[in-house]
Amino acid sequence: MLIREQPATELTVATRILARAGALAPEGRITLRLHDVLYVAGRGVSSHTMTPYDIVSILLADGTPLFGVPPDDVDEYVAAHRDARGAESVGRGSDGVIVAALSLRACATALVARRRGEPGPDAASLERVWEELVADARISGALIGAFPNDP
Repeated sequence: MLIREQPATELTVATRILARAGALAPEGRITLRLHDVLYVAGRGVSSHTMTPYDIVSILLADGTPLFGVPPDDVDEYVAAHRDARGAESVGRGSDGVIVAALSLRACATALVARRRGEPGPDAASLERVWEELVADARISGALIGAFPNDP
Protein backbone atom coordinates (compact mmCIF):
# COMPACT_ATOMS: atom_id res chain seq x y z
CA MET A 1 0.00 0.00 0.00
CA LEU A 2 1.22 3.48 -0.84
CA ILE A 3 0.80 6.20 1.76
CA ARG A 4 0.56 9.79 0.61
CA GLU A 5 2.12 9.54 -2.84
CA GLN A 6 3.85 12.92 -3.05
CA PRO A 7 5.79 12.82 0.25
CA ALA A 8 6.63 9.13 -0.23
CA THR A 9 7.99 9.82 -3.72
CA GLU A 10 9.96 12.89 -2.61
CA LEU A 11 11.52 10.96 0.27
CA THR A 12 12.36 8.04 -2.03
CA VAL A 13 14.07 10.32 -4.57
CA ALA A 14 16.08 12.09 -1.86
CA THR A 15 17.12 8.77 -0.30
CA ARG A 16 18.21 7.29 -3.63
CA ILE A 17 20.24 10.43 -4.46
CA LEU A 18 21.94 10.28 -1.06
CA ALA A 19 22.66 6.57 -1.43
CA ARG A 20 24.18 7.12 -4.86
CA ALA A 21 26.36 9.93 -3.51
CA GLY A 22 27.49 7.87 -0.50
CA ALA A 23 26.13 10.66 1.69
CA LEU A 24 24.19 8.45 4.14
CA ALA A 25 25.69 6.41 6.95
CA PRO A 26 25.58 2.63 6.23
CA GLU A 27 22.27 2.32 8.11
CA GLY A 28 21.47 6.03 7.82
CA ARG A 29 18.22 7.54 6.68
CA ILE A 30 16.63 10.81 5.81
CA THR A 31 13.19 11.72 7.11
CA LEU A 32 10.35 13.97 6.07
CA ARG A 33 8.11 15.60 8.63
CA LEU A 34 4.66 16.86 7.68
CA HIS A 35 2.93 18.44 10.65
CA ASP A 36 2.84 15.75 13.35
CA VAL A 37 3.71 12.76 11.14
CA LEU A 38 7.21 11.57 10.33
CA TYR A 39 7.93 9.59 7.15
CA VAL A 40 10.98 7.34 6.92
CA ALA A 41 12.14 4.20 5.11
CA GLY A 42 10.90 1.06 6.80
CA ARG A 43 12.92 -1.61 8.56
CA GLY A 44 15.24 -3.58 6.31
CA VAL A 45 14.81 -1.30 3.28
CA SER A 46 17.88 -0.61 1.14
CA SER A 47 18.50 3.07 0.42
CA HIS A 48 19.63 2.18 -3.12
CA THR A 49 16.44 0.33 -4.11
CA MET A 50 13.78 1.84 -1.88
CA THR A 51 10.41 2.67 -3.43
CA PRO A 52 7.55 4.89 -2.24
CA TYR A 53 5.85 1.71 -1.04
CA ASP A 54 8.65 1.18 1.51
CA ILE A 55 7.85 4.36 3.46
CA VAL A 56 6.41 4.10 6.96
CA SER A 57 4.67 6.82 8.93
CA ILE A 58 5.16 7.54 12.60
CA LEU A 59 3.38 9.87 14.98
CA LEU A 60 6.01 12.38 16.04
CA ALA A 61 4.52 13.02 19.47
CA ASP A 62 5.31 9.57 20.84
CA GLY A 63 6.92 7.56 18.02
CA THR A 64 3.86 5.36 17.51
CA PRO A 65 3.89 3.70 14.07
CA LEU A 66 0.84 4.67 12.02
CA PHE A 67 1.67 2.51 9.02
CA GLY A 68 4.42 0.00 8.41
CA VAL A 69 7.32 -1.27 10.48
CA PRO A 70 9.76 1.50 11.39
CA PRO A 71 13.52 0.98 11.48
CA ASP A 72 15.14 -0.03 14.76
CA ASP A 73 16.79 3.38 15.19
CA VAL A 74 13.65 5.44 14.58
CA ASP A 75 13.77 6.89 18.10
CA GLU A 76 16.97 8.77 17.20
CA TYR A 77 15.23 10.47 14.29
CA VAL A 78 12.14 11.26 16.36
CA ALA A 79 14.39 12.80 19.03
CA ALA A 80 16.27 14.83 16.40
CA HIS A 81 12.96 16.24 15.14
CA ARG A 82 11.90 17.11 18.66
CA ASP A 83 15.22 18.92 19.21
CA ALA A 84 14.97 20.77 15.89
CA ARG A 85 11.31 21.72 16.01
CA GLY A 86 11.43 23.80 12.83
CA ALA A 87 13.10 21.08 10.78
CA GLU A 88 11.10 19.34 8.09
CA SER A 89 13.87 16.84 7.54
CA VAL A 90 16.78 15.20 9.35
CA GLY A 91 19.31 12.74 8.02
CA ARG A 92 22.30 10.78 9.27
CA GLY A 93 25.29 11.57 7.10
CA SER A 94 28.08 9.25 6.05
CA ASP A 95 30.12 10.59 8.99
CA GLY A 96 27.37 9.59 11.45
CA VAL A 97 26.31 13.16 12.21
CA ILE A 98 22.61 13.98 12.13
CA VAL A 99 21.82 17.04 10.02
CA ALA A 100 18.52 18.94 10.34
CA ALA A 101 17.11 21.37 7.77
CA LEU A 102 14.01 23.37 7.00
CA SER A 103 13.17 21.23 3.97
CA LEU A 104 13.86 17.78 2.57
CA ARG A 105 15.84 19.22 -0.32
CA ALA A 106 17.90 21.42 1.98
CA CYS A 107 18.73 18.43 4.18
CA ALA A 108 19.64 16.24 1.21
CA THR A 109 21.87 18.86 -0.41
CA ALA A 110 23.53 19.59 2.95
CA LEU A 111 24.32 15.88 3.39
CA VAL A 112 25.78 15.64 -0.13
CA ALA A 113 27.88 18.78 0.44
CA ARG A 114 29.07 17.40 3.79
CA ARG A 115 30.12 14.15 2.08
CA ARG A 116 32.05 16.12 -0.53
CA GLY A 117 33.65 18.36 2.09
CA GLU A 118 32.00 21.44 0.62
CA PRO A 119 29.83 24.11 2.19
CA GLY A 120 26.12 23.50 1.66
CA PRO A 121 24.31 25.53 -0.99
CA ASP A 122 22.84 28.85 -0.01
CA ALA A 123 19.10 29.43 -0.27
CA ALA A 124 19.46 31.10 -3.69
CA SER A 125 21.20 28.10 -5.27
CA LEU A 126 19.40 25.28 -3.43
CA GLU A 127 16.93 24.49 -6.23
CA ARG A 128 19.65 24.56 -8.89
CA VAL A 129 21.82 22.15 -6.89
CA TRP A 130 18.82 19.89 -6.25
CA GLU A 131 17.89 19.80 -9.94
CA GLU A 132 21.48 18.88 -10.82
CA LEU A 133 21.44 16.03 -8.29
CA VAL A 134 18.13 14.73 -9.67
CA ALA A 135 19.36 14.97 -13.27
CA ASP A 136 22.58 13.12 -12.45
CA ALA A 137 20.65 10.41 -10.61
CA ARG A 138 18.21 9.99 -13.51
CA ILE A 139 21.04 9.70 -16.04
CA SER A 140 22.81 7.08 -13.94
CA GLY A 141 19.61 5.04 -13.54
CA ALA A 142 19.55 5.53 -9.77
CA LEU A 143 15.91 6.64 -9.87
CA ILE A 144 14.51 3.69 -11.85
CA GLY A 145 11.54 2.45 -9.82
CA ALA A 146 11.58 5.47 -7.51
CA PHE A 147 8.24 6.74 -8.79
CA PRO A 148 4.99 4.87 -8.13
CA ASN A 149 3.86 5.22 -11.76
CA ASP A 150 7.08 3.76 -13.22
CA PRO A 151 6.35 0.72 -15.38
